[in-house]
Amino acid sequence: MLIGLVGKPSTGKSTLFNAFTHGSAEVANYPFTTINPNAGVAFVPVKCACRELGVDCKPRAGECAGGVRGVPVNVTDVAGLVEGAHEGRGRGNQFLNDLNSADALVCVVDASGSTDNEGNSCAPGSHDSVEDVSMVLSELDYWFLGVLEKNVSKARTGFADFAQSLSGLRVTEQMLKESLNELTYWEKPLEWTPTQCLELARKLREKAKPVVIAANKCDSPHARENIERLKTAFPGLRVVPCSADSELALQRARDKGLVEYDGASLVVNNGVPQQLAGALHSIKERVLDAYGSTGTRELLKAVVFGVLKKITVFPVEDEKHFADNFGRVLPDAVLLDEGATAPDLAARVHTDLAHGFLYAVDCRTHMRLGREHALKDGDVVKIVAVKK
Repeated sequence: MLIGLVGKPSTGKSTLFNAFTHGSAEVANYPFTTINPNAGVAFVPVKCACRELGVDCKPRAGECAGGVRGVPVNVTDVAGLVEGAHEGRGRGNQFLNDLNSADALVCVVDASGSTDNEGNSCAPGSHDSVEDVSMVLSELDYWFLGVLEKNVSKARTGFADFAQSLSGLRVTEQMLKESLNELTYWEKPLEWTPTQCLELARKLREKAKPVVIAANKCDSPHARENIERLKTAFPGLRVVPCSADSELALQRARDKGLVEYDGASLVVNNGVPQQLAGALHSIKERVLDAYGSTGTRELLKAVVFGVLKKITVFPVEDEKHFADNFGRVLPDAVLLDEGATAPDLAARVHTDLAHGFLYAVDCRTHMRLGREHALKDGDVVKIVAVKK
């Protein structure tokens, strides 16, 4: 799974990337700080099965704290998009192509309204954040349109050929079928009008690259007003208020032992210099108290469990001790599509398990699960397969 961060320059994409990944992507208050895409791993929080089962888990990736486990997901941060990117402006074609493999996108917007169309600083509240999202969505639609127009002739030779030509954008045959049915004009593709082609491109983009809006700099003046305007302007999209800068500051303070911070609550430790303590308390008041969190965790959950509709399953080999063959308890947490079956889980764990699949076991009930059984969020499952 890959989540792409997009937006105009200077909205805080690289700061959000660093907050997601505990990384060190270059951050600066000028446009096009990012040229080559940054790639890293974020950890989406899920409820771990350990507390319910009364065991101490040993994750192979990420960590579990207080029964909340971080499950790894890949994240990429591409350079800022500007109007005309699909035509190559601002190296736009390359930046858009960097998003080919993304399963979902986070559109990062400056909710303070303090950066203009090009990402240059302007008076807070003087720029329309709604315009920024509209521009990004339009550029994405025209990007899809360009690929579609190059390959529309393949629709003559068959539906599968047309779908295959769009697979580089993560468009599946099912997505194409659904989009064409919704638009009701599959007949005579070579006679589609430019408007019809753009409508299809938009439908495909919405399915292949669903978007969540990150209303960044939520603690700034004018932010609350702009956040409400974003929700009104884009009722079909989830708008998540966030402060990437605050999250990154709190992470770094925690790493230095200055604070106790769990993603929601903050305690400043004794001995912290007065000026720094004041800055940390200000973050608590402006962000944590006002919004409940910095919003970064909520963003990841909105993407993974909201638009991508994933569930978390814990595969084990020892059903009695909920462990692998090395004795590690609940070592892995796997993200699967809603409706996924035990063979789907087996394929994610190892291809040999999928090829030799016999049945699965629900480790809570010890009941056998067949091939068609749909797994549930939080299931702990043992796969039984023919040994090779």
